[in-house]
Amino acid sequence: MSLRSYSLIAVFLAGLSGCAALTTSGPEANASGPAAETADAAESASEVEKLDGFDPSILPKIELSDELMMRFLVGDIAAQRGNSALAAQAWLDLAQRTQDPRAAQRATQLALSAGQLVVAQEAALLWVAGAPNSIQARQILVSLLIRSKRVDQVEPHLRVLLNAKPAEMAPFFMQMHQLWDKNSDRNAVVAVTDQLTAGFLTMPEARFARAVAYSNAADDAQALAELEQALSLRASWEPAVLYKAQLLSGKKDPALTKLLQDAAKANPMSTAITLAQARNMAEGQNYPAAQQQYEAVLNRDPQQIEALIGAGLIALELHDLERSQRYLEQAVALNSKIAPQLAVYLGQIAEQQHRERDAIQWYLQVPDAQAERVQARLPRLYARIGEQKTADAALAALPVASLSQQINKAQIEAQVWRERKNLTQAVAVMNAAIKRHPTAGELYYDRSLYLDLVGDIPAAEADLRYYLQLNPGHIHGLNALGYILANRTDRYAEADTYLSQAMDKEPNNPVVLDSMGWLRFKQGKLNEAAELLKRAYAQLPDPEIAAHYAEVLWQKGDKKQAMTVVNAAMLLEPDDESLLALRQKMGW
Repeated sequence: MSLRSYSLIAVFLAGLSGCAALTTSGPEANASGPAAETADAAESASEVEKLDGFDPSILPKIELSDELMMRFLVGDIAAQRGNSALAAQAWLDLAQRTQDPRAAQRATQLALSAGQLVVAQEAALLWVAGAPNSIQARQILVSLLIRSKRVDQVEPHLRVLLNAKPAEMAPFFMQMHQLWDKNSDRNAVVAVTDQLTAGFLTMPEARFARAVAYSNAADDAQALAELEQALSLRASWEPAVLYKAQLLSGKKDPALTKLLQDAAKANPMSTAITLAQARNMAEGQNYPAAQQQYEAVLNRDPQQIEALIGAGLIALELHDLERSQRYLEQAVALNSKIAPQLAVYLGQIAEQQHRERDAIQWYLQVPDAQAERVQARLPRLYARIGEQKTADAALAALPVASLSQQINKAQIEAQVWRERKNLTQAVAVMNAAIKRHPTAGELYYDRSLYLDLVGDIPAAEADLRYYLQLNPGHIHGLNALGYILANRTDRYAEADTYLSQAMDKEPNNPVVLDSMGWLRFKQGKLNEAAELLKRAYAQLPDPEIAAHYAEVLWQKGDKKQAMTVVNAAMLLEPDDESLLALRQKMGW
């Protein structure tokens, strides 16, 4: 086979760059004649060079020898037959022999297709060397260097890309962190980011890029300093405000509140900033204010998922079950994929509303990672709706590998017996558990509740005193012992001692407020009792608290309000024993 001119190499490369099939010489190939072939080749080569950043003046001038022709054929036939690995190696060999960037481009593409990243990187280096103005070559090489953990080598290539498109510099800096994979050396990323942004520090976007790099390298202090610089260049700039809020989240920094307030004034219609305010308020347990912010977003966009979820969870914290259910179910209706993540909360809502079957259905959707969190609630729910065999099966399925799991199972088994109205068996379960685990304080606490219900007050009191020996000063023990003394005895002064200690620890705990309110009722202090029980009921509309509150209102002469409280409570739990007993007592 005779030697041919360089233009014929261009024909091969131009065709292959466009994924055209390579053919051998023959009658059909030569039908147009040598002159036409040369003109077509030049035109094809020109198009490829223009598209890929090839500079014809520096392309190698190489004649197509028989050996090169055979290598071309081997590489392309291998590619056509699906052997990308062999094709990539053949084209890399051609690129090395010819130093032609078009061959290097073809080798890079084939190596990437074959998953041969080492070959692809070697070919991409040849491609960039032969076509330094090729944007595609630089982009591919940067990606390969990052994947091979050679972040320290990407800076010159990124700089070329930036210089080629200066108008895209600001958005590039904002998205620069997306270049790196999770295994990238974070310190090397910081170094590259600092080098690239060094000449552009009057751009807030450059400062933002640095902030993200420092934060990802666990240097939040320097990241915050860079964000301050960005905000000094562009006040209340949303990306910097939001990222700073993210870095300060959970740290209860008063500066964050002011930052978000100022940003909200500057960007009154910014959903992202309003949501950041809501999250900050929720973290500070300022739930009413957080709810107001979430609902401000929903007023603008009723289908904003984060606002629906946030508003729903805040409503749950505020014991507004209907609102919480409405928001969370609306979020699930808009995006069914989030149902498993919200199933725990929707199950809790249904359970508190005494929609046991709905609660079970939600709990069964909880992901496996959280399953143990709700698994313990199922036996009692099944027992409550009369599905006793299913309750027993759910109880038997509870894990018992650890000590805490064994104790938890005993507590749940006792609850199941309570649902079955068999308090004697509930006490027996607790007795057996305490025999196995004599230092488990929570078992004594639980047994005291069942002993109280069966009327063995001395034994219940003894269990709570022992519980407090095991857990000195524990608020639940103090409250339970104080309540039993107030409710079952006339030792009110002693009850006051325990309940006052509990109030000192948690003055707004609705359960403690209920106990103290009931003690004040027993002491004849009706106004103080009514105020305490009103506060407790507002926070926790529990049927027992409702019964206490209604009885105090009745004794004060406010019978209409007392009936309103009882009727509202019975809508949620019509079979509650304390409410039914109160209605009978009052003759309703």
